[in-house]
Amino acid sequence: MKKKLLLFVPFLAVLLFLVSTPTYASKLPKGYGIAKTFTTPKATRGTWYYREKGDKTISKVKITAHSVDGKKLYVPSQKFFEKNVYNVSAKKRNQFIKKTENIYAAANYKKGFNVNNWVNLAGDGEYYIPVTRTVNGKKVKALRIATGAGPYTAAYAYKTKALVK
Repeated sequence: MKKKLLLFVPFLAVLLFLVSTPTYASKLPKGYGIAKTFTTPKATRGTWYYREKGDKTISKVKITAHSVDGKKLYVPSQKFFEKNVYNVSAKKRNQFIKKTENIYAAANYKKGFNVNNWVNLAGDGEYYIPVTRTVNGKKVKALRIATGAGPYTAAYAYKTKALVK
């Protein structure tokens, strides 16, 4: 009987821990129309280095499974937005935009993704698209960083600083 009890107690402790731990979905901010957390494509993840056109300094962008440079990415609920954002007065919409200025929406785009303000009233944002580029006669993986209403290329990012030069 003691052996069975010794086996049952650790099992019960693990089970209680799992039940009491809140799920990731319950940690999402409430009341903003977040449908779920956005997952970035695997080909875009990692630390990338780039230099914008005409700039001499090398910048970096870090993409994880659910964020870009520490900004968590979410998928908005279109149903929520139609009811609470698009079909309300300009005053209420502007209040909502102010409250959500630190929340970012993301959507798949080709093999990459697009990041935008939570309430996007005009076509803008940042695109991250995995591509292959030729550097010093060798094909290497790169990340096309684009901005604007369409994916207007701003820079190409690489996995090492040496490839940027």
